[in-house]
Amino acid sequence: MSVITFPEGTYHFNDHPLFDFQLNRVVMWNHGDPAEVQARGGEITDFPSWERVLKELSAQAEARADWAAAAGYLRMAEFFMVPDTPECHAVYDRAREIFYTHFAHLFAEKGGPIYREEVPYADGVLPCWRIVPADTSKGAILFHGGNDSLLEEFTDALLYLAQGGYTVLAFEGPGQGAALRKSGLTFTPEWEKPVGAVLNHYGADNVTIIGVSLGGELCMRAAAMEPRIRRAVSWSVLPSIYGALMADKPAEIRAKLEHWLDENNRDAILDLYAGLAEREPLFRWSIQHSNYAYGTSDVYEYLQKARAFTIEPVAERITQDVLLLSAREDLLVDFALYKQEIDLLKNTRSLEFAAPGRALNGQAHCNMGNTKYMLDLILNWNDRMLER
Repeated sequence: MSVITFPEGTYHFNDHPLFDFQLNRVVMWNHGDPAEVQARGGEITDFPSWERVLKELSAQAEARADWAAAAGYLRMAEFFMVPDTPECHAVYDRAREIFYTHFAHLFAEKGGPIYREEVPYADGVLPCWRIVPADTSKGAILFHGGNDSLLEEFTDALLYLAQGGYTVLAFEGPGQGAALRKSGLTFTPEWEKPVGAVLNHYGADNVTIIGVSLGGELCMRAAAMEPRIRRAVSWSVLPSIYGALMADKPAEIRAKLEHWLDENNRDAILDLYAGLAEREPLFRWSIQHSNYAYGTSDVYEYLQKARAFTIEPVAERITQDVLLLSAREDLLVDFALYKQEIDLLKNTRSLEFAAPGRALNGQAHCNMGNTKYMLDLILNWNDRMLER
């Protein structure tokens, strides 16, 4: 395997914080060119302009045969599109076509280290990659993303983990990637079920699980319920999805929502959010995506389902070695939630916590500005846990 390198830094591409973060994601995880994104990022003011600019950048990259960037730009062009539409599916399919056509050498059929497989699950399949190290494997790492990640955008990170000496089993679970788009599988709070299916398929035991973003909650839930997981890395610390959603809400609003959800008062919640959806396109998009990925029909159903995504009822069953990775200026997950999670983890075999800041370009969600530092931290921690 060739040496894997990662960009480092944090850029200001756009004045809107969410657009700016996702444009950094284009560069850090999806092979976007920072100069190109810098030149065009200011044009993005809404979802149509996001789609237009990213598609144009993809076409330019394709014209110069920069296939990694062409696929990455298009992969991220889909991000803010209305989900589950023919237009959205076409963009997703084209991004995958570019990737799997021009990076076929990475896969076993062409001599590469990645074995691309499908694991039967419920009424569909879970896309999986099995990556084998060049030498004797130290053990297995089970890897998955979060709320909106795609397996292909983790290619470099997964290859790097394999270069660290580990067999990597990476998968898209319900609600993610092709499991959602091709099999119609929506998120489940019982993440141990897809995890168990993958472990069964490969006959894997004594694994380290790594969950990224929302995956930081999902992997901890799986660890509580699945004894074949011996070490867990939560790469974004959120003890519950609902808690993360409520973290920036005024206490009065939180109390109202709790009461209405407890009372199953759909109308009150829909009335509360109706005006917000009209005023805030970003909120409207987030609910559209959530309804698609979670299999819900409106914000009331989504909030009710989100309350089930929590480690609190099972936290005392987490007895593994645990590494928590947080970000001090996380736009999407309140940094203060790490305190709640640490308090819940009373029975871990060991517990370590890291939150690199601006000095290490690690302040953003998932420490987006310094992926290599985070992967090295994970590998060093895992090596130490195995040596004990």
